[in-house]
Amino acid sequence: MKKKHRKFHHINFIQGCALVLLFYLSVAGVFYFAAGEQLYWRESGAELVSVEGDYATPELADGFMVKQEFFCGMDRLQQVAVPVTTFARKNSGTVTMQIYDETAGRELASQSWNMQDVTEGQLLSCNLDDRTIWHHTLSIRLFSDGAAGAAIAPWFASTVNQENSQFYYNNEPADGTLCFYTYGKDMIWTGFHYFQIVGIGFLFLLAGCCLLFYKKKFKKKSFLLNLAALLRRYRFLIKQLVSRDFKIKYKRSVLGALWSFVNPLLIMCVQYVVFSTIFKSDIENYPVYLLSGIVLFNFFSESSNVAMYAISGNANLITKVYMPKYIYPVSKVLSTCVNLLISMLPLILMTLATGVKVTKAWLLIPVDLIFLLMFCMGIALILSSILVFFRDIQFIWSVLLMALTYATPVFYPETILPDGFRATLDYNPMYQFIKCFRIIVMDGVSPEPRIYLQCFGISLLYLLIGFFVFRKTQDKFIFYL
Repeated sequence: MKKKHRKFHHINFIQGCALVLLFYLSVAGVFYFAAGEQLYWRESGAELVSVEGDYATPELADGFMVKQEFFCGMDRLQQVAVPVTTFARKNSGTVTMQIYDETAGRELASQSWNMQDVTEGQLLSCNLDDRTIWHHTLSIRLFSDGAAGAAIAPWFASTVNQENSQFYYNNEPADGTLCFYTYGKDMIWTGFHYFQIVGIGFLFLLAGCCLLFYKKKFKKKSFLLNLAALLRRYRFLIKQLVSRDFKIKYKRSVLGALWSFVNPLLIMCVQYVVFSTIFKSDIENYPVYLLSGIVLFNFFSESSNVAMYAISGNANLITKVYMPKYIYPVSKVLSTCVNLLISMLPLILMTLATGVKVTKAWLLIPVDLIFLLMFCMGIALILSSILVFFRDIQFIWSVLLMALTYATPVFYPETILPDGFRATLDYNPMYQFIKCFRIIVMDGVSPEPRIYLQCFGISLLYLLIGFFVFRKTQDKFIFYL
């Protein structure tokens, strides 16, 4: 009978591993579909921004050509733009911009405009159809068939030179720099090797399942097996604790759980009036920008504040009934997670009401929320264990939370921060999660893989630190409660 029972458990374990592997492949497939081109290309950091022009070059009359050489430091050049002046008059004829690859000796693209339709200060933009240029020297050539006194001219800077560039009048070198812009993308290594990475991850996961099967069969110690057994044994208790916390929060409240829906909207209305009217915020689609920051930051704030008292507030249970102590902070975070899901409803309604387009990238929202949940779990484990020994942490945390609120671009754009302070945003965990969420929802595209790795690294680091701190201190809780 025991042999048959063990065989049944082995079959269940194999089925569980198969489901885990199938889930992994399904998530990898959905992620690839939702991420799209953002998995392969990012906005280039080597885009060139025009210097401010001193004056215009001589007009582009018939027989006169302006040429600007520059080094293309991006992997894929998409567009080149040049500002021009009409000399406040109506001109005639056709002006042509040609993009030439000096390294390969070939024309990449050209575009012509009727000078009569060109307006003062207009950017003449030539598109290159996502042309891939591997660090070549390119040139912008401008010429026309217009008559003298009836032609346009590009803007020019006489004293500032672009790095690795040379300016020419009719193929004769001249001092200065043509005012121009370049736009393009850089290749992302992970996108072009995505399936290899997924395959390696699958093999590691398969090897882990085989190792766990070996340990289970021969009754070896395993943290993951013990954790799975505890979750299975106490899943009903966790469910009851989450349900209890959620009900207690809205006990004797007229609106009840509806407050999770209304509260972020009310906060958004107040902050919207203040920052869009008084401080004249010029953020595009500010209501969605503001509400997305409020919803995610409120979840972090509420979960950390509630979970901080998870151990000290359950002293009677802990001293009388045995159960894994980590269940208490975990259940607190999960109960606030229910509020987060309800708060997502007004955010979705606001995005639809303001005309934000729902794209396939929205399938990636759960990825960011899972990373945020892991981060909050880690913070909850740290705070709940420290509070048992050091009660002043509750007051210190309220100050730190307020500082983090103002240090995170929830209601203001990050561009208003000084350059020195803006660099510190990379060390602000909540900024990373909120930025990732806003890119998905507001831009309708997937963040580049680097942002996912940052969010995952932050969440995993804090979760491991929280687990380590909690595990090292939990045996001493009983002496301080």
